[in-house]
Amino acid sequence: MEFKEAVNYRQSIRYFTNQQIAPDDLKEIVQLAQRTSSWANSQPWQVYIATGQTLEKIKNHHLAAAQQGVSGKEDRLNARL
Repeated sequence: MEFKEAVNYRQSIRYFTNQQIAPDDLKEIVQLAQRTSSWANSQPWQVYIATGQTLEKIKNHHLAAAQQGVSGKEDRLNARL
């Protein structure tokens, strides 16, 4: 795929199912993401994968924040879960 096609036909998915992603697929996604370029090869990203009870805690935290009117755009929601 050419870059222009990738930019013009990208999609944002906002509706998700409860279908779990296989651990091997998650591992492959992260490995592919690690191959992307970054400025000066700084690789500033960190990847966290939450499943099970940890994922449920995160969901509940964000639901409670949304119900209290806290914007989902805040990067400062670093409450310990």
